[in-house]
Amino acid sequence: MPRGVNKGEGDGGEGVLTVKMPEKTHSQPPLLSSGLAPKFFTLLLPAFTALLLIFSYPKFNQGWLAWLALAPLTVSLWKVKSLKQALIAGLVTGFFFYAGILYWIYPTMRAGGVIPVVSAFGLAALSLLMAGEFIVVAGFGFYLKRIGPRVWPYVFALVWASMEYGKVHLSLKAVWFPWFMLGYTQWAYTPLIQIASLTGVYGLSAAICFTGALAGVLLLSRGAPVRKMLRFAPAPLILLLIWSYGRHELRAAAVLTPDKYINVALLQPAITLYDKWDDRKAGDIRNKIENMVSGLKDTGLVIWPENALPGWIEDPFCADWLKTLSGKGERFNIVGSVSRGDGRHVAAFLLDANGDTAASYNKRRLVPFGEYVPMRAFLGKFITPVASLGEFTEGSLKQKLFDFKGTKLGVAICYESIFTYLFTADAKSGAEAFVNITNDGWYLDTAAPYQHFLVNIFRAVETRRPVIRAANNGISAVIDPWGRVLARKDLNECGVLKVKVPIYSGLGITFYAAHGL
Repeated sequence: MPRGVNKGEGDGGEGVLTVKMPEKTHSQPPLLSSGLAPKFFTLLLPAFTALLLIFSYPKFNQGWLAWLALAPLTVSLWKVKSLKQALIAGLVTGFFFYAGILYWIYPTMRAGGVIPVVSAFGLAALSLLMAGEFIVVAGFGFYLKRIGPRVWPYVFALVWASMEYGKVHLSLKAVWFPWFMLGYTQWAYTPLIQIASLTGVYGLSAAICFTGALAGVLLLSRGAPVRKMLRFAPAPLILLLIWSYGRHELRAAAVLTPDKYINVALLQPAITLYDKWDDRKAGDIRNKIENMVSGLKDTGLVIWPENALPGWIEDPFCADWLKTLSGKGERFNIVGSVSRGDGRHVAAFLLDANGDTAASYNKRRLVPFGEYVPMRAFLGKFITPVASLGEFTEGSLKQKLFDFKGTKLGVAICYESIFTYLFTADAKSGAEAFVNITNDGWYLDTAAPYQHFLVNIFRAVETRRPVIRAANNGISAVIDPWGRVLARKDLNECGVLKVKVPIYSGLGITFYAAHGL
């Protein structure tokens, strides 16, 4: 008997045929009913989002991909049937993304003598921890489906921006590593990043998230292509508004005249990482730096990279040597050094034209496991700092600005450049420019120095202050208040970068610096 046909009894007892109509169901994509469906929506699509984001970041630098990168994750969140599946999708996205952009953890640990298994575990563990950001967003995204597909992309974009804002705020209270922001993918598109002066990087992140989320929702919707295009219209409109604002800001910048210039020289000595603390190499390092500064008679300020001084700055020998390098009253120096002071600090010192200390700055955000051990009471039994000199103490969040001949300078050391609140606080305190000193020699020739460099572009735009960056092995550069690189010395170059840095004292405080974190 054909399927769906039943034999029944009529009123007269004779057998009759009755047809059982199939129940009405909603059509679903074929994959949903196949054995591949759960893996497709919880593993493959989220991994594709991770891949697109990886290609948006250095060294690939295909930032345009980021605008649609969240579409696959969006499809996944709308197709999965449970919170557990949504959280797995977030985990897959975050883990593979962070493993892709933080791959340099492995060669960094290997260069430090860590065995391959432990190095791989370190990368995997950090990637798994950082994936928590995507897990949180995926969980919220799943629950938000009840508001409907038309409103969902807007609210999801706000959730994303809130997550980014929250993880930066978390770093004030606990250990976190806010290395990635979705907006950072646009670092090379100068008109687009101007919106950061109003919203910080978070506003650009929200716009990128919204575009991808809206595209993902529309991929799942039915209807004529023209109708879908109309529903997608808000995304290019937002992009157009951001672009237009940026072009307006850049046109206004073109007619501004700097209030003054300061002549700076950035030292990029490219000292091999493990030579710095080798007593046998100390003389070679001093000779190298002496040769670099010997021809800087017309320079007002010489900026050294982080920990370029081969020793503690309080050592009498180092202090006397620095006095000789001051040029007998010709120039100031900002020197990165470790300091005993009132505690063990990673520090920077402003030395006046006589070589005397005019001001000092203690690093406010230390590198976990590199410069200190978090939760020392528990982890200290098992872990020692990577730094050969042991643990250091954080400086106070509020410190005096450097005063170089009337120009107020805010200072950030190494990865402090990823903490937006350090820059906004200093801008409100009167900083007219920022100095970032770093040593990225740990990361060899990986993407890490490029990732580290680009965040300074956003700090410049957010505060409308130039950022002057001196890095041991690069990338040293001067970035103007609109995020444009005026001069740079590339990775692993050795030499001096001499620049006249424009200071725009009349720009005032940006909306973001005045009100944002």
